[in-house]
Amino acid sequence: MTEPNPVRCPALAGPDAGPPGPADLAPLLARLATTAAVARPERFPRGTVQPDGRLDLCKQALGPDQAARVVAAAVGSPLVRHLLLGTNGLGTEGARAVAGALRPGHHVETLYLGCNRIGPEGVDALAARLADDDTVRALWLKRNPVGDDGVARLAAALRRNATVRTLDLVNVGLTVRGLTALAGALAARPARLQRLFLGGNGFGPEVAPALGTLIHAAGVREISLAANHLGDAGAAALAELAEGVPLTLGLGGNGLTPVGAGALAGRLGAWTALDLARPPSQRALGAHGNVVGDEGAYALADALGRARLRRLDLRRTEIGGRGARRLVAAVEGHPTMAYLGLNGGVPRRQRRRAAELLAGQPAPVAHEDVRAIASVYR
Repeated sequence: MTEPNPVRCPALAGPDAGPPGPADLAPLLARLATTAAVARPERFPRGTVQPDGRLDLCKQALGPDQAARVVAAAVGSPLVRHLLLGTNGLGTEGARAVAGALRPGHHVETLYLGCNRIGPEGVDALAARLADDDTVRALWLKRNPVGDDGVARLAAALRRNATVRTLDLVNVGLTVRGLTALAGALAARPARLQRLFLGGNGFGPEVAPALGTLIHAAGVREISLAANHLGDAGAAALAELAEGVPLTLGLGGNGLTPVGAGALAGRLGAWTALDLARPPSQRALGAHGNVVGDEGAYALADALGRARLRRLDLRRTEIGGRGARRLVAAVEGHPTMAYLGLNGGVPRRQRRRAAELLAGQPAPVAHEDVRAIASVYR
């Protein structure tokens, strides 16, 4: 069985920066105490407030004590709907402060807590608060040492929670044991989780049964498994499980060869999106790129006529001119395709032709939960 990837976050290895002093936070806290609408981005000595309700405090060296001050002000402010606290050294105490501030009636819909040294005890505090919460829709925990124990506590809370629809568990030290427990909890949940991010956990083909539970029993319709180790065997098993399901599937950086790409091509008829491109975190998370090549491109192109895909991303997967030509020809007149991602060795004229053929289609946009975590500091 594949070992889980170690959690990789600069905040876990690097020295802490000094926390902000009262003068640094005073202007932001004063603004959060007002009700005047935010017409354009407002940047403060620490943090930025955005018109769409984002309070962006990523990489501001808050630490648990100062984070508690800010969060207490933010949850009561009509200006804040999305709370971005990535890479702030929160630890267990900071996670408890965030959880404690989420009292009934709060306005926070997004909690971005990536890379904050939050382990099982901190997750336990968040889970206890979220179990009966009816406002938070997206929880982002990437690159925290959550582990199977923390995920188990979160899974128990999600059995009761009916509001969280997006869950990020990228590179949290999750194994097949924890994923199986999570899948069982989500299958028993009163409301479906819509999207689940599971990249960078070292998963191999052995996770296929848990993924089957997520897809069929839990009804998750968007699953990202980027920067894992599924390989051709895992891709083939997942493709068989997901056949006939309208699924958005992310498999970039999983060490696939043209054989794996062909296995996916044979089953993708009902899928809405397939991403095999090289993820930005591939090297950092110790993963291996997909080699779709021209052979895999041929298989995917031949399957497109029977597929409902809107998005196919094959950037940096070693496709050459011949494979690109076959793919571009396959998207001409396609009833659903809106995006074909090609680069890295593909002739520019083929990329231009693909863009021309798809110009009349509305470009796919990221879900609002994903747009809500865009930070000016990351």
